[in-house]
Amino acid sequence: MEHAQDLLKQKDALENEIRELELDLRSHGVTKTEALVDSEGFPRSDVDIGTIREIRRSLVYKQNDLKELMRQIEHSLAVLHKDASQDKGDMDLKVETPTLQRPFARVGKVALNSPASDAGLSVGDMIITYGSVNERNHDNLRQLVTETAENVLKPIEVLVSRVINGKPQTRALVLTPRRDWGGDGVLGCYIVPL
Repeated sequence: MEHAQDLLKQKDALENEIRELELDLRSHGVTKTEALVDSEGFPRSDVDIGTIREIRRSLVYKQNDLKELMRQIEHSLAVLHKDASQDKGDMDLKVETPTLQRPFARVGKVALNSPASDAGLSVGDMIITYGSVNERNHDNLRQLVTETAENVLKPIEVLVSRVINGKPQTRALVLTPRRDWGGDGVLGCYIVPL
């Protein structure tokens, strides 16, 4: 239990660091994917290229660390639930086994270099949870839209089911909606209800 709590504290700290890096990048007047050369291929003189590259590098590392941490949290919680259900017979604990949630939406299209692409969303992914939104409360995706609007520049935990080598697998992803990625919307993907 303590291990899972430590992981969650690490996740919160890492999310704050990512937010700070994104704000720092914006303060330099660029995005994560914006070109640092002019139309003739020369380095831009209006930005500090070295600093921006370092911030981008740190941001990529932190986002990768967050993805790995989310996988560890998912594993730790699964072990915790398994242990709790095994201990249920020994102790008088009331541990509810979580019901398997079904997907409520599907990813239809993902734009290159978009927030959805950066998070690892793929065409065909089936969305099980999107922040606090799930199959029971999505209200024909209206709540998904609200969750996105309320979390621009904030990480949203997305649990998806994806078919890999013919077998469905669950993946925990972190999606940070943002407007400055160079395309339409804040996600860069189409999500359709099932």
